[in-house]
Amino acid sequence: MAERHDSDWILTRGGDSVRFEVHTLPDGRLSLLAEDGRQFCGRARPRATGEIEVITSRGAHLLPMADQLHDRLAHSAGGAAGGARGEEIRAQIPGRVVEVSVKEGDRVAAGALLLVLEAMKMQNEIRASRAGIVDRVIVSAGQTVEGEALMLSVRPGT
Repeated sequence: MAERHDSDWILTRGGDSVRFEVHTLPDGRLSLLAEDGRQFCGRARPRATGEIEVITSRGAHLLPMADQLHDRLAHSAGGAAGGARGEEIRAQIPGRVVEVSVKEGDRVAAGALLLVLEAMKMQNEIRASRAGIVDRVIVSAGQTVEGEALMLSVRPGT
């Protein structure tokens, strides 16, 4: 759940709340600075399902815009909706795929290296944000990609 308070936003998920200072960057991305010093940068798009899709360098994530009761139920330890979503890995900016470390059907742990993308003369390691099974690999080494291009997807699985 997200609530706006003056220039800050408070995001609540599963009963935990974090306050963020939000700024729009010149290229349209949002920069979120958490009160604990963590910083996130990405794009946000509203979805017809009452969710906001947040796209960062670690992939796309859906942020439900629900009341506190439904948010707690969806993210409770036993709730099926809490971790049942797949993850799309998209390029944040145009670049060149240097290495693809996985193939379709591979099981990956949270933090596993998925691919390396070279953008703005820097090599960026793209890692899985959660465990799952690689569902689709759309890119290959040496291929150039545009910003927001889908590169691969990971579905939930054990």
